[in-house]
Amino acid sequence: SLPLPRWISPQHYSFTLSEAFGHSSFILVAASYATRDFLELRVMAVLGSGAMLLFTYFHPHGRVLWLPLKWNALFIAINSYRIGRVLYDRYMADELGEELKAFREEHLCVIDGVNWYKLVRLAEEETYDEGDLVVIQGCDNHYIRIVLEGELEVLRDGTLTYVVEKGNFVSESGLHAGLMLRGAIESCGTIVVGPPFDPAGENNTENPRKNRVRCLRWDRSELMDLLENDRGLMNSLQAALSWDIVRKLKMQRHMLADGRVKDPKTWTKKRGDQGISRYASILQNMLRSHSSPDGETELGDLSEVLKKYRRIHQIDDGDHRRALAKCGWTEEEFRSGRRCELEDYEDVEEEELESARWRRLKRYSSKVVRSLLQ
Repeated sequence: SLPLPRWISPQHYSFTLSEAFGHSSFILVAASYATRDFLELRVMAVLGSGAMLLFTYFHPHGRVLWLPLKWNALFIAINSYRIGRVLYDRYMADELGEELKAFREEHLCVIDGVNWYKLVRLAEEETYDEGDLVVIQGCDNHYIRIVLEGELEVLRDGTLTYVVEKGNFVSESGLHAGLMLRGAIESCGTIVVGPPFDPAGENNTENPRKNRVRCLRWDRSELMDLLENDRGLMNSLQAALSWDIVRKLKMQRHMLADGRVKDPKTWTKKRGDQGISRYASILQNMLRSHSSPDGETELGDLSEVLKKYRRIHQIDDGDHRRALAKCGWTEEEFRSGRRCELEDYEDVEEEELESARWRRLKRYSSKVVRSLLQ
């Protein structure tokens, strides 16, 4: 035991080292409440649990408190594992190539290094040469991409609608608004690797400068699983996607200024068609993914997220009805959550016929009974 100095208290007090560890444990727990850093909190939790472990083993009453000792040993193991994961992820983020680090700093600064490493770890890199098709209009697309190098052209019915540059996302399909869609989504346009843009209009096959495109590609379903398990990554990616939309809008203005749009009226119409087609593809994915075997469709929270997407992209009620019609649904069916197939109408007619037959049979039976009683 250690005596207290007389300038602290004139009375004789003493405390054991075990009690000192007990007090330090609670002090560390209190200090952990004041920190916002995840790693600091875990370290303080380990130190606090370690001090409490010593207090329960060398208890002042001379008896080991096994119950709290075992629980604190478990807490130490859990927090130590979490500390190891954080340090490992930070190490792996530092081990990324200089190109990927510079790319994040330039285009995805709202995503921290560890979250960027998690995205890169899940992605696959792909390369396209000039003239290659990336996505074909009307075909299912299972992937979300981001351009690392080069430039992609997006065509709607053969008309150039916009250009995807380095740092732009491709086929995010409402993820910026919170739509966590899985599986395939029908492409609303064709994405192709076109020749480098020449303001003089003299692009030809003899041009020595060729357009080469490199992308990171994520499977949509796998990416949604990752985002659902990591809300911090989800929030930072949504912020990056929001900035990406602003960049794409600015790129469309540059297309007009640089003369890449030959017919502004046709270009505007095709952009509008592409927006409706994109919205219809989103609806089709939602209706297909959330339909039960009995034909019921339960969208749940996705309905509110869909309203948010409509506000962002100015999808009015008329556009909504046209998109539903493209999916084969009416507005009433979408609101009720059930699509009326031809078989449903046949069932209704059959039920009405059976009920009519039953009414006639009852009337005939009642007449027979009355005649017998008379």
